[in-house]
Amino acid sequence: MSRSAALMSTVLGVLIAMALPVSALAPPYEQLPDGDTRPIIVSAELLDPQPHNALLEADLQVEAIDNDGIQGYEYRWNHLNPGRVLATSATEPTVSYASVVPKTYTRLEVRAVDVNGWRSAWHTAWTGLTPAAPTIVLAGDSIASGYTRQWFTGDATCRDADYSFGSTVRDSVAAALPTAWAPNYVNIAFPGAGMSSVINGGSDSCSDTHPSQIDDIERYTDPATWNVVIVTAGINSTNWVDVVKELTKDTAFSWTKAGDKLACQEAITERWNLKDRRDQITAGASEIAEAIRTRANASVYWASYFAIDGTTIAPGWSPIGPECADEMEFALGELHGAIQAGLDQDATWVDIDGLPIDTQMWAGWPHPNPDGHRIIGLAVAEAITS
Repeated sequence: MSRSAALMSTVLGVLIAMALPVSALAPPYEQLPDGDTRPIIVSAELLDPQPHNALLEADLQVEAIDNDGIQGYEYRWNHLNPGRVLATSATEPTVSYASVVPKTYTRLEVRAVDVNGWRSAWHTAWTGLTPAAPTIVLAGDSIASGYTRQWFTGDATCRDADYSFGSTVRDSVAAALPTAWAPNYVNIAFPGAGMSSVINGGSDSCSDTHPSQIDDIERYTDPATWNVVIVTAGINSTNWVDVVKELTKDTAFSWTKAGDKLACQEAITERWNLKDRRDQITAGASEIAEAIRTRANASVYWASYFAIDGTTIAPGWSPIGPECADEMEFALGELHGAIQAGLDQDATWVDIDGLPIDTQMWAGWPHPNPDGHRIIGLAVAEAITS
């Protein structure tokens, strides 16, 4: 008898003496029901993040076969050691990066689960560096840029990324993600920007010249990770600023609410040139959204404007009082309709009209004050993370 055979005989004798089954030496053979088979993964591929993906999620393409049908998939990240097993659907499988960290070398393993609960062997779907943290870019006009001005005789601050509602978006999105995935934030908006300025660049009210915001978006984003671009633009493609200036003069000298309402009606129906600019606005929104998606691999969120009737430019003085609410609602509805007509289903419209947006006083009116920006930012962040 060989030495190995003798050793096995001795071990078996000990087990018998201890009343332990021989199966304790190795796992038992698994017997599947007659005609049943384990699923087999033929191929699996993890795709790069796309604009339609939620933050930290990416699509998984899997081809698997089974005699009874695939019920779903399970996956795990394997960095030095396998991580916990997570589940995803069979029809639209996606993978979450939440349990790993950015720019770290790791492996994704996938297995199929059939309708009877039998699982395939683990299959490596991807190996490499995980993406960088997401990037949030704020584009558009003075509402987005964080424009502030206190006195009519003083200079304005045309761009303030921390004052802008974009900083609230950044903080709120970061709070919804694992700490390691806190997003980067860039603000490229500037006052006076209309649709053409977002596309081609232009000058702001501080006499600074800016390049195409689309070019800037492409420069600041990474196509291999998640990018979110928030746009507020459209009103400066009309003569709305001049209309509001003239309207505040009219209401200042009308002295009656009826006179104010009449002044608002005339401003909207006779002075405002939206009717002539509607097609331009719609075409601009379409071009901007498409360029952002194709050139920056980014999801697009377009924030609406807010009603300014009832807001105060100085204590006790509301240049456009609540008596003008119907006219302001009509104006915003017309403008928003022109913008939305250019956006397809892949762009998300964030409606802040109707929210209580506080404004700056004096020369900064009717731009949002810090509380106003915070409310806008929370609404946009909710749309991104929901």
